[in-house]
Amino acid sequence: MSTANEKDLPAAAKPLRRRLQRLLPAGFAAIGIGLALLLGHLDEQRDQGERLAAINARLGSLGAGLQAQLRATYGETEGMAQLIIADGKISSVHFQSMAREALSSSPYMRSITLAPDDVIDEVYPLQGNEVLLGLDYRSLPQQYPLVEQARERRDAVLAGPMKLLEGGYSLVYRRPVFLPGKRGVSFYWGSVSVVADVEHLLRAAGLNPYNPLQLAIRGTDGRGAEGGMIWGDERLFETPRASVLVEVPGGVWQLVGAPPDGWPLASPFRSPLFLLALGCTALFSLFVAQLTRSQRLLAERNAELGESQAQLQRLAHYDVITELPNRVLFQQQLQAAIADGHGLAVLMLDIDGFKQVNDSLGHAMGDLLLRLAAERFEATLPASDRLCRLGGDEFAFILFGNHDPVIERAQALLACLRRPFDLQGNATLVTGSIGLACFPQHGIAADTLLRHADTAMYAAKEAGRNGWRAYHEDMTERLQQRLVLERNLRRALQCNEFELWYQPKLALGSGRLQGVEALLRWRDPEHGLISPGEFIPLAERTGLILPLGERVLELACAQLAEWRALGCLPGTLAINVAALQIERSDYVASLRDTLQRFDISPALLEVEITESLLMESQQQAFAVLARLRAMGVVTAVDDFGTGYSSLAYLRSLPIDHLKIDRAFVKDLPDDAHAVAIAQAIIDLGHALGFRITAEGIETQAQYDFLCDAGCDQGQGYLLGRPMPAAQLQAWMAAQQISDPV
Repeated sequence: MSTANEKDLPAAAKPLRRRLQRLLPAGFAAIGIGLALLLGHLDEQRDQGERLAAINARLGSLGAGLQAQLRATYGETEGMAQLIIADGKISSVHFQSMAREALSSSPYMRSITLAPDDVIDEVYPLQGNEVLLGLDYRSLPQQYPLVEQARERRDAVLAGPMKLLEGGYSLVYRRPVFLPGKRGVSFYWGSVSVVADVEHLLRAAGLNPYNPLQLAIRGTDGRGAEGGMIWGDERLFETPRASVLVEVPGGVWQLVGAPPDGWPLASPFRSPLFLLALGCTALFSLFVAQLTRSQRLLAERNAELGESQAQLQRLAHYDVITELPNRVLFQQQLQAAIADGHGLAVLMLDIDGFKQVNDSLGHAMGDLLLRLAAERFEATLPASDRLCRLGGDEFAFILFGNHDPVIERAQALLACLRRPFDLQGNATLVTGSIGLACFPQHGIAADTLLRHADTAMYAAKEAGRNGWRAYHEDMTERLQQRLVLERNLRRALQCNEFELWYQPKLALGSGRLQGVEALLRWRDPEHGLISPGEFIPLAERTGLILPLGERVLELACAQLAEWRALGCLPGTLAINVAALQIERSDYVASLRDTLQRFDISPALLEVEITESLLMESQQQAFAVLARLRAMGVVTAVDDFGTGYSSLAYLRSLPIDHLKIDRAFVKDLPDDAHAVAIAQAIIDLGHALGFRITAEGIETQAQYDFLCDAGCDQGQGYLLGRPMPAAQLQAWMAAQQISDPV
């Protein structure tokens, strides 16, 4: 306040004003410190929340690995059990051979036993386990209750860890075996048991003293939190902030984790925001005193700016993640190399499987993979060659020399990528696809060489990945054809050129219509009907499968509503779901909204997901299927038998229906292998509680075999070809099929 203004104040007010002026900085300081404490507290809570989320994510990964290790270990007994079920017995020679192979594949497995009527009559290896022969489980009061539990549940249980008669402290997996009896009533044969070393099993799953987290497991005999300790420090269960349940045969284990140095106490004083707010408070309180230092601060600011400019200059020419030259600098280097007139080749490399690393492990691990790959590339190439990161998972190279040395170096780049990458304890395998364009054969301008190398790289990807392709002008022509098809495909989406055809699915034996499968057709105004084999792969590569999948949902539900109004519903309507619909969209929400918009019962819809998608994105596909099934939608696995999924994994999937791929139907009933595979899928599928549909039935002999084999449903040209909705309605009327719903 100016002196003149202060003179205008009454005498009694002047001391109060001066007092307020003295208290004002202190008041601002007190408020600022309070706000700094609040910000520090909130920031510390956020930091602890992120740490807890990271540990929970790590525990989830360890738990999934442990479940996978258990499935792999104890899945070895399934073959023995199935052989006993099929033949009613297993010879000693056959048992010893299968057990020897199982133990050789899993070093932590100690022994395998057979116990018909709960009395052990076979054990492998026999040496050291002689005491087990003739042992009656009923004489072991500590073990026999779990044997009874497995028999009553008709499913495997995991006992222990426990002390064994033959010595040692191990887990025991007991798999009850039931033989088919008369009139469909099965009877108890006995059990197959596997003994595994706890410590070695856990280490194989990534649980060891060298893990960056403190870890512990409890849940003996699969009793979860009520069970005893299995491994680790039991004090971690006193305040378990981060824990997951690990499903084991017959129950669960509880896996708990904590940071190496324990959970720190929350303190706002460690927060950078607290320090920042405190500093701002101090600066504001001392603002007047700092006015005299403004010139110095301005000079310091200017210095920080000649530094920011230098940093910007580097950012303009170098990649932040790998510190390699970026696209701008690389093009300058390529133009200079072309001007020198030397023989050279431009390579474009794309890392196959990079997206899966980003999606499963996070972007931080994806960035680490890029840095490690860049280091390998630099170590593989001579110093004269040039490389850069163009963006994403794409790298570009300038290789000097003639044809043969360039090809050798391209192959060396692919080889260095194939070695496993260690991403902070996660062993990751990727490959590469390389496109190659030579100067001057494939172009004399930098942009042309880069474009042709990129075209050749996509050709390498289409050829199966993990390889290289040299540019050929035919590739450009094919690329142009794909671009035209993509443009037409986008137009078709805008102009509603898609329609659904329907193929009947009949009950084998009765011939009754039980549903239809919706098959997408594109009616191009110029070329007529275009095969899905031409446009579906392109739609998946370009991401257009997402709006196309939405269109299929719309068409399917609209048709169901029309059939319902006409009173001629054909049963459940099956639609296929592509991998990208699961990975990049909330498919469940889209389906729910569409069903509600058309007022369609979820039970009228069946969603088919390919077996290969289950294998590539197991957790995500599992979650989507579970949500669909909870809504009441029927779930099915399409093309079964082509994706190499394990039956142990299928048993846990929330699905209702398996569809035998046409590849296993076309050779029936003359091919013995096809007969064995089809019968096995039907029998095992029924044992797991699934309905079975055979695709591609085209002959009466195929139909008769599948009917006799117990297959539930069939579809194919013999039973009914795909047809438009109006033609299907006429077909149903001709067949005198009534509404089954």
